Amino acid sequence: MRNKASAAFIALAVTAGLLPRQGSSAEIKSITDKDGRVIVVITGKIAVGDADAFTAEVKQANDAGKIVANVSLNSVGGNLLEGVKLADAVRFRKISTNVETTCASACFLVFAAGSTKFANYTAQIGVHGVSDISGAETVQSDAATVSMAKIAKKLNVPAAIIGRMVVTPPSEMVWLSPTDLQSMGTTMVAKPDQVPVIPGPTIANQTPAGAPMPLNQDMPASRRSWTTMTDNALEISRRQNGGTAKTLRSCQPREGICNTGVLFKMNGKDVAVLSRQNIDGKIIQREICTYNDFDDVRSCVNWDTNQTHRDMKDSRGVWAKIAD
Repeated sequence: MRNKASAAFIALAVTAGLLPRQGSSAEIKSITDKDGRVIVVITGKIAVGDADAFTAEVKQANDAGKIVANVSLNSVGGNLLEGVKLADAVRFRKISTNVETTCASACFLVFAAGSTKFANYTAQIGVHGVSDISGAETVQSDAATVSMAKIAKKLNVPAAIIGRMVVTPPSEMVWLSPTDLQSMGTTMVAKPDQVPVIPGPTIANQTPAGAPMPLNQDMPASRRSWTTMTDNALEISRRQNGGTAKTLRSCQPREGICNTGVLFKMNGKDVAVLSRQNIDGKIIQREICTYNDFDDVRSCVNWDTNQTHRDMKDSRGVWAKIAD
């Protein structure tokens, strides 16, 4: 049975104004490796008709008595709806995926759909939110971003990566580190000491695809990615609040703990990027939370462990974990 999440997203994409439009299709061709295995190579921007072209390549191989073992991806993205269809086709046929150079935006869903996933240590694989067909951010595109996140979850993408996808504006990009990719079951190809060092996740704004991103290499990868997440949240909050980001800070003297956070809205819901520090200023917990309509119940995912929990606020305004 085909992926119900894909069907739901396709329906939402139509109503959200994310209808496909014609454009230059990606180059899709089949090659046979030295072991006789068929590999379908997808190169270029994903456009309307690419899912059908991919299916035709697979059928042609099958009709010749061969099985497609792998899909090799090199794309900066393109039409999201078509990317969802491609991901659905790859997942349905249980085909592996591989990235040697670049795979971003809609291409990421295709990569994540692989039954097994491979990526070169030099590969740049990136995620961000959705825009409409004109490139603008709208209420409908925000809703589509949420639906895309649900599809990513169905593809077993870790919550920490999905969180970065949701808060990153469509005009920017978060590039995932090898550690991020390994967290979603990716096998990294080529030894790290044989290739240049690739920066951890960072923002690409008007940066040529495939170009390494400048970053403070002295900062641990987990700190770099959390900094990126916080910077993205601050920028979104500024845009939504007249140029001044909405932040919070509260302390609990008895526990020796202070909480800081950035608040913004996504699809009409309040979202917070929160960090908890001890009395010495050391971060002891980092999480992303989504609030209910009354802002008294929140669902959170721990940035470091991917564990989820729910909190409820009492009459004094103090949050406490609740059982699901």
